[in-house]
Amino acid sequence: MTSPRARMVAEAADLIARNGVAATSIGDVLKAAEAPRGSVYHHFPGGRSEVLAEAVLLASENIDEGLSEAAHSSPAYLVADIAAMWRRTLTESDFTAGSTVSAAARARGTDPGIADIAARAYTRWEEMLAASLRSTGADAQRARSLAVTILAAVDGAVTLCRAHRSLEPLDLVAEQIASLLEP
Repeated sequence: MTSPRARMVAEAADLIARNGVAATSIGDVLKAAEAPRGSVYHHFPGGRSEVLAEAVLLASENIDEGLSEAAHSSPAYLVADIAAMWRRTLTESDFTAGSTVSAAARARGTDPGIADIAARAYTRWEEMLAASLRSTGADAQRARSLAVTILAAVDGAVTLCRAHRSLEPLDLVAEQIASLLEP
């Protein structure tokens, strides 16, 4: 059984992925987690900011784990694994959920602390992808450039998939990235 705290964090991450940071209220988190109002300040003395920060950390750590596991294989497999994860997320949510971390990054004006968590996550992912690329012979500059390109392209593809309610943008981007990674 999941604790009320863990349910609140997971539901907050899902709400952010669907609606963005600004549109995620404590009331919505409590309703989705089926938690009593008093549980917020019991588990999160910092209130909404703390709940949302924990949600973005959870989402970024889940992607960290996936990248860490896949990084031990070829960069092409790593990108295929990332695309497969997004295919599942998009189809299981009927194209309503995007990236919690991407949504957090766009909250700079209203929630700079949450945007900082997202920035650190993107930096880690760039470093993981670049390390994978360097392990196959790419020089440091090319590895970093490709890592940033992969992250930006996949993030944009997820947005287009949601807009078009189709996996085609992700499939096209994954295909183009695969061609960039060919020896």
